Amino acid sequence: MEPAPAAENIPPRPTTMGAKAIAAATVGNLLEIYDFIAYAMFAVPISKAFFPPGNDYVALILTFVTFGMGFLARPLGALVIGAYADRHGRKGALSVTILMMAAGTAVIAFCPTYHSIGLAAPILVTLGRILQGFSAGGEVGGAVATLLENAPLKRRGFYSALQQTSQGCAVLVTGLVGVVMTQLFSQDEIMNGFWRIAFMIGLLIAPVGFYIRSRVEETPAFLSVRKEARESRILTLVVRHIRSVLLGILVMVLWTVATYVSNYFTTYAVREIHLSLQQSYIGQISYGITMLIVCPLAGRLSDAVGRLRCLITGAIGIGLVAYPAFWFLINHPGLGSLCLAQISIALFLALYASTASTVLGELFPTTVRATGVSLSYSFGVTIFGGFTPVIVTALLGYTGDKLAIAYYLIGAALFSILPLLLMRRRPALPA
Repeated sequence: MEPAPAAENIPPRPTTMGAKAIAAATVGNLLEIYDFIAYAMFAVPISKAFFPPGNDYVALILTFVTFGMGFLARPLGALVIGAYADRHGRKGALSVTILMMAAGTAVIAFCPTYHSIGLAAPILVTLGRILQGFSAGGEVGGAVATLLENAPLKRRGFYSALQQTSQGCAVLVTGLVGVVMTQLFSQDEIMNGFWRIAFMIGLLIAPVGFYIRSRVEETPAFLSVRKEARESRILTLVVRHIRSVLLGILVMVLWTVATYVSNYFTTYAVREIHLSLQQSYIGQISYGITMLIVCPLAGRLSDAVGRLRCLITGAIGIGLVAYPAFWFLINHPGLGSLCLAQISIALFLALYASTASTVLGELFPTTVRATGVSLSYSFGVTIFGGFTPVIVTALLGYTGDKLAIAYYLIGAALFSILPLLLMRRRPALPA
C-alpha cells in the first residue's frame, strides 16, 4: 500500500506566497549543504591545515572523524529546533538555522592552522562542525515542512523534491567554485590555504538566505493547528509516532549513504584514481547538474505513479550501477569515466532521495512534522551517513581494494529494501 499523506483541510496558498516559501526553504538549504560538501571536497587540504603532519592517511581519517562529529550534534538540533518549529512556526526556526550554520562556517574559514596554535586548531574546527551539525539537525525538518505545507495535495512530490534539488544545486555551486579556484590558483596554493575562499563564499549566501526567510509567511497548515493544546511535541512524537520515526530512519539509510559516497568522490578521485583536483571538481559539477535536472522530474513522477515505485526503482538502480560504475572508473581512470560514474549514481539517487523527502514529510501530521522529519533525518544521517567517509577511507586502507566503496553502496541499497517492504503494509496516515 502507498503511504498516504495526512488528510489536512488546508486553505489554498496564493502562488506568490508559495514562491516565497520555496525560495526560503531551498536557498537556506543550499547554504547548509554547500558548507557540508565543501568540507568533504576540501578534506585533503583541510587535513594538512588542522591536523598533525607526518602521516597523511591518519590526518585524513581525523579530518573525516571531525566531519562525522558534526553529525552527532544533529539529533539534539532536531529535537530543539524541530520542537521550536512545531510550537512557534517554521519561519523562526529556518532563520535560526541559517545564522547558526553561518557561524560554524566562519570558524572553519578563519581558524588558524595546527602549525600556528597546535591542538587548539582541531578543537576549534570540531566545535565549528558541531555548531553546523546542530543547526543542520533542524534545517531539513523545517525546509521539508515548509515545502510540503505550501504544496497542493496532488503536487506534494514535486514541491518536496525541491529540497533535494537545492542539495544538488549546492553540489554544483561547490564544484564550480572548486574549478574556478583551480583556474586561478595552483594546486599547491589551494593546499596551503586558498581552500578557505570556498568557505568565505559560503558566508556570502547567509545574509541573502536570512533576508528571504525572515520575510516568508507561516504555512497554512501550521496556522490551522497553532492553537491546539500546548502538549510536548517530543513526548507526542515518542508516544504516538515512534513507528514513523523508526521507519523514517530506515528510509534514510540509502539516501544518506549514497549522498556521502557521492560527496566522497572528490577525495576518492584524487587519492585512489590519481586524478587532479580540477578533474574531481568537474566530476562534482556533473553530479550537481544531474541532480538539478532529475530531482524535480522525479518529484513529478512520484505524484503520478506513487512514492513506493520511485523508491524501489531508485534503490534497485543504485545497487545495479554501483559496481560497474566504480569498476570502469578504476580500470579506465579519467575525467570521462569519473563523470559517467557520478552521473550513473546521481540518476537513481535523485529518484530515491527526491521521493524520500516527500515520504518523510507525509509520515507525520502537521503538529509534529518538523520534529518528526528532523529526528528521522538526523538519526539516519548520523548513524549511517555522517561516518560514511571514515568507514570508506578505513575500508580502502584496510582491504587495499578500491572497489570496497562500491560494495558499501550496494549493501546500503540492499538494506533499503526492508523499509520499502514495511511501507507497503503501512496503513493510511491519520489526519
